[in-house]
Parts: sequence; C-alpha cells; structure tokens
Amino acid sequence: MMRPVCLLLAAVLGTAASPAVVETPRPVTIEAVLGQESLGQVRIGPGGRWIVVERRAAWSSAATYRFGLMTTHLLSGLEIHDTTSGAPPRVISDPGHATGYVSGPFSPDGDRMLVFRLTETSWRLGVMTLATGETRWFALTPEYTGLGRTVAWRSATEMVVIARAPDDLPLVFRLGGQTQARKAALWRRFEAGHAPSAVSIPSGARRGDRDPAAPARLVRLDLGTGAQTELAIGALFDFELSPDGAAVAVLADAEDLQASGDAPVRVGTPARRRRLWLVDIENRQVDEPLPDEDFLSHLLSWSPDGRAVLAFGRTPGGSWDDGRFWRVSRVDPARSVPLGDARPWVGEQADGMPFVRAGWDGGAPVVQVRTADGAQAWLRAAPNAQTVPVREPSERLLQAGGHAWIERGDGLYRLDTRSDAPGLPGRVQSRERAADGGGRARTNPADVGPAPGVLLQAGCLARLGASRSGACLPPLGPDETLVAASPDARFAVVQSLSATGSTRLLRRDPNGDHPLATLNLALDQLAWGRIEAVTHPGPDGQVLTSWLLLPPPDPGGRRAPVAVVLYPGAAYPVPPSWLRPGGERRHINPAVLAAHGYAVLVPSLPRPAGAGTGLDDLAGRIGAVVDQAARQAPVDPSRVALIGHSYGGHAALLTAARSERFRAVVASAGYADLSRVYALTPHFLVSPDDGVPINALAGWAESGQGAIGASLPARPEAYVDNSPVYLADRIRTPVLLIEGDLDPAGGDVLFGALYRLGREADLVTYAGEGHVFVSPANLRDLHARILAWLDRYLGPAELGDGARAPGPAAQIPGSPP
Repeated sequence: MMRPVCLLLAAVLGTAASPAVVETPRPVTIEAVLGQESLGQVRIGPGGRWIVVERRAAWSSAATYRFGLMTTHLLSGLEIHDTTSGAPPRVISDPGHATGYVSGPFSPDGDRMLVFRLTETSWRLGVMTLATGETRWFALTPEYTGLGRTVAWRSATEMVVIARAPDDLPLVFRLGGQTQARKAALWRRFEAGHAPSAVSIPSGARRGDRDPAAPARLVRLDLGTGAQTELAIGALFDFELSPDGAAVAVLADAEDLQASGDAPVRVGTPARRRRLWLVDIENRQVDEPLPDEDFLSHLLSWSPDGRAVLAFGRTPGGSWDDGRFWRVSRVDPARSVPLGDARPWVGEQADGMPFVRAGWDGGAPVVQVRTADGAQAWLRAAPNAQTVPVREPSERLLQAGGHAWIERGDGLYRLDTRSDAPGLPGRVQSRERAADGGGRARTNPADVGPAPGVLLQAGCLARLGASRSGACLPPLGPDETLVAASPDARFAVVQSLSATGSTRLLRRDPNGDHPLATLNLALDQLAWGRIEAVTHPGPDGQVLTSWLLLPPPDPGGRRAPVAVVLYPGAAYPVPPSWLRPGGERRHINPAVLAAHGYAVLVPSLPRPAGAGTGLDDLAGRIGAVVDQAARQAPVDPSRVALIGHSYGGHAALLTAARSERFRAVVASAGYADLSRVYALTPHFLVSPDDGVPINALAGWAESGQGAIGASLPARPEAYVDNSPVYLADRIRTPVLLIEGDLDPAGGDVLFGALYRLGREADLVTYAGEGHVFVSPANLRDLHARILAWLDRYLGPAELGDGARAPGPAAQIPGSPP
C-alpha cells in the first residue's frame, strides 16, 4: 500500500532536486501555421453588459473546405461574456466544425442578438437571447453583407432583411462548390448524349438574354409570430432604414452595362446599372423617383427627420465624375444638390471601387466636392452654404449632438468653424469590430441618432457629447490594439499579440485587465527567427525600409541563401503583420521558409513616379536591397530566389526575363499572359446567372495594378511587351509555376513555351483551389514543393550540425536527396 506513495514522493523530490529543463524552441512548420486559431468580430452590447467574441478554430480542423476563404465562417463559434458576473463565457460552437456561428447586430434594447449559422448546404438567420443562449432560427437565407447592409433591427420585435431564395447560398459561399457541381452536371449531360451541355454568354444588344439569378426579397420579419411580409423583390444588395423606421431606401442591380470606346475601365466599374427604390413599410408601396439614373454604391444617407435620403447617380454609361448628388424625398420630387462651380469629388478605394462622401448637417446636405481650383472640400448646401477644406484623405462625416462633425485623426471638427483644433479632441472608438454595413458603413457612416461611439483622449474614454470623461485606462502597449469601447465609456476591449505569436483578448477598465480569450499559446514555444530592418534609397530618392527575417544562425558561419518575397507597389515602414510571429499567412508562409534555413527578404518596392507599369528596373532595385542586406547580415547575395504571389508572381516572371542574377523563381497565381485578364474565371463560365464581371478583370490591367493604361483591343502590343509568356526565350532561370484550377493565369502557356525551349520549369496545378489556397493538404504540398525547388537550385539550406533542415521535401517523388 505504501510503495506507490513512496515512488511518487521520490519522483517529486528527485524532480525538485534536478536542474530545471529548458525546452529548446521548435522550428516553425506548416502544421503549426495550419493549427493557428484566430479572432473574428468582437461586439459590445448597447448597455455594456454583453461582449460577444467570434473565435475561429484551427484552419486544419474544418469539416469541409468547399467555401474557400470563407471557411473562416465555418470555423467560427461564439463566446458570450457577461461583464456583470464572474461566470465563464457561454460557448456556442460545433466541435466538429461542420457548422459555423457568426454574430450579427444587437437588438436596440441589447437583450438579443442576430446570429447566422453556416452549414454545407445552408446560411440561416436566427435571434439569440443573450441571457440564456437560446436561439430561434428562421427559414430565411439572408444576403451576405458586402457592399452595404442586408439585415437591420426595425424595433426590438421586428427586423428588415434582404432574403435570398431558400438555401440559395450567397455568392461568396458558392464560388468553388457551385463551379464543380455545375461542371459535373454538364459533363453528365455530355456523357449521356441526350441534352446539350452548352453554356451561352451573350454580348452586345443581346447581353440581357443570359439566364437571370433568382431574385431576392426585402422582408419585414415579425420576431414574435415569425410572420414574413414581402416589401420588395429584385436583385437587392443594400438598404438603409429611415431614422423613424417608416421607410427603407434600397439599391438593386438592373440591366448589364458594357464598356465601349477606348477609355480604360476600372476594377470597380459596375457591371450592372443600379436602381434606387423607396419603400413605405406599412403600406408596402415601392417608389422609384429616378428610374433612368444609375446609382453609385456606398452612399444611402437619411436626413435626421427621415424625410429624404441622399444618394449619388449618373446617366447610365456616363462618367461618375459627371454624376450628381440627389436629395430623394419621400413626398416631394427628387432634386439634385446644387454645387455652384464645384464638382463631385469621386474617390477610389484600394480595390478600385469608386465612392463619394456625403451626409447631413441638420436638414442640409453636406457633400465632398472638387472646387473650381481643384481642391478637395466639404460643401454644405444652401441656404447656409459653406465650404470647409479636406485636410485628411480618409476623413468622414459624423453626426452627434444635432451637428455634423468631420472625423479626423486627432478628433472631431465642427463643420461651421475653420479652427485648427478639434472641437472634440481624441479618436473615435466604435463599440464593435464588425461589418454589418459592409463597405458603405466604413465610407459613409449611417448613424444619425445616438452618438456613434466614444472618444479616446490621453487614455480616457468619453461619450460623444458628454460633459465629463468615463474610464481612464493605462496606455496601450506597442503590440496592443484597442478593438472596441463600451458605449457607456466604462471599459475597452484590447487585443495583444505577443512577441512569440500568441494572442490575448481582454477587457480593460480602471481596475485592470480581465481576460476574454487566449489563443495560440503553442506558438510561444517556436523559434521564429529575428527580423532586421534594411534601410535603402527608393526609386525617387526617398529613404525606404525593407525587412529581413533571418533563419537560425549557422554554427559554421555560412551565409544563408535568400528568398525574396516581392510585391511591387508595396512599402513597409514597419514589418508586415504576416512576417511577424503568429502571422496568419498560410499561402507561402515566410516563417516556414526561414525555419528551413532561408533568409526571407521582403523589399519595399513603391511604384516610381510617372506613368507606366514601374516594373522595368525591378531586377536592379531588388538586387540593391539584397546587397544592402548582405552588408549587414549573414546572407549570401549570390544565392537568391524570387518568390511572388499574384501581382508578385507576375513581377517575378518579368524580372526573370530581364535579369539572370537570380537562381530560381517561384511564381504563384501570377499572370504570365496579360490577355488572360479578359477571360472569365471558371465559375462565371458555368454560372452566367451570377453576372459577367469583365470590367473587374480587365480594369486590373487597363487602369489598376497592371497599369497598362489601355484596353487589349486598343494597344495589344502593350500587353505583349508586359506578358512573360512572350519573353519566354529570355527566361533562363528555373521557374516553378503554381496555379489553382479555379484561377488560371496563363502559367500553362508559359510552361509550354519553356518546355518547347528545354528550360528548367515545373507547372503545378491544384484542383479546387482559387487565387489563395485553402486545403490543408494542398498547403502542405505547396510548401514542400517550394522548399524542394529552393534546395535544388540554391543549394540545401543548412542548420545546426550541418544537416539539411527537416522539411517535407522528401515527400515529393523525384526531389533531390
């Protein structure tokens, strides 16, 4: 009876007497990357009692990857924290990750929350009672929030929803699976030989003859009875409720638009005309005050009294620069907003989407314009017309205390003053990190009633319009981010990323920090490598900083080979988040490359001033950064590979055609043939009912990142000159070409040309993958092939005792020993 106890005591005493064992950090592997958790939306309820956190399980744990990058929604679960008790959070999740739960907006009284549920075949809407976790699910498939709002509370007992046909998943969930299903169905038709397997996509006068998608419905949902009242039907994608809840302004897609002439199109050039409807909820009456107008997305702003909505339209097919701001009334005829000798200021987002900024100051529209002398300014319309210069490109209009305010980096400025100091100093903080209003909410906030958030100044929170401060908090640390602030200014939610990769989410108030979630503690046990800054001159004489991730040091003092991960146009004043420990990049992860013994160099390569693609001297610019890195760190400037994805892959191929300095190239999803930008992706080839997005594809080359400046018919020689496939005879560097079959970029043609020339090349195509890979098995294989390619042509990276770093290369048939 005594022997087990004695043995246990001896073991404990022996352990206590032995020196502490320090665990050696393990190398970063693709398995560690695939095992990372992440955080999604974080919301604080209107009264500050509830905090709801979306926690996403490890990427490798999903039940299916048919949703592509939207697999994050399948991995999502909800953690509901009650700030008034010390109870652990209520967790709503599926351990098998075949069902995902995503948060939506709180009810006006803060007692309930809209939630979404994703399964392999459905996307459903539910309402959860926060105190119990009980959820009532409705037979509704809501449209996904993208350009604007698709769900909203009308009251504590009613909602307004854009609903798709039952279980007709939104496009973002269908891009991969529907493509395969329709191709399989067409194959069965062909195989049987009894029905044609053709898919027709018309152009020109017959472009409207393509099969239409099932229309969506604007629905009024009674939460008590479950009754659904249809208010409108059409290709609806955005709406905004009036402040009094009596009316809805709705944007709907109409007929297809085709570009004509030689003027370049943009990525954000709409493929369809957009209509504006006003819907009276009680009478179920739909009015279209301007039936011949084409309306821009990202603007639906109601006046505070709910009598009129501000929108922006143009003549169909015309230029947005010639468009007009419209004051669309529920009772009077629509009127354009007079601008005098000014014109609308039309901006462009990073994705090429055009937008305008506008709102209200009481009953007067306030719009952003280009003045007669070309300046950007806010213009308040007559009768009390006033112009205020725009000082920051991203400044927006907010309403608080019955006044319009301009939101800038250091606070809120009154529209009716030209003071250099903000009327309300501090940074505006939201009570949630969420995307309920889509892109429109970020561009033109719709809040016209209660204050939209709180201000943070000198560490203290204060409600907008309040006479005194709320909670004063310790300053944020260098790796901390303020995620949200409670609407009563009592606390904030803060996210921190450790220097070794783990993540913590906490509630911070004057009494200290209260943990909400801790993620990825296993990452703290990994050897992430050291990041060094590399300072060098830019193309226009500016001082730039690039970043070097060093592998573990070589005991023999050998210099490490270099893998340059390039993306022209990008500049990095600080290390990019995906280079730091815990970075969530799964497609070509830099830490995995470094753990294998390669120094990973991320160069800042801003586009030079002037016209053109800016890629002509890329080899020299990259080489200069490599040389500077070699002067300050133990890296070998004679053993360098180029690795690029997307535009980076295109640039890597062009660079290989113009220089023989680099020993190997890895090009993933990069255009080898720029004529491919005019090719519809496989999804739209079999699903023309989802649209014909030629503008978005062609706009990338004509006026976007590709910077050709003209269409393919207008200047075919420019496409030839900038397509690596037509420079194949100059490419003597070994090239690994990587593509997903859902995102063809012309790599097959370049491979054929290199094959014909007898050059060193490999074409790897992954079935089911799109622009960025998602399957864990494919991501493992991707990294194995890249590391094997680098080992083959740069020489094996060596670590520790001189043996090659452990890696998956041996799994590939034919890889070097």
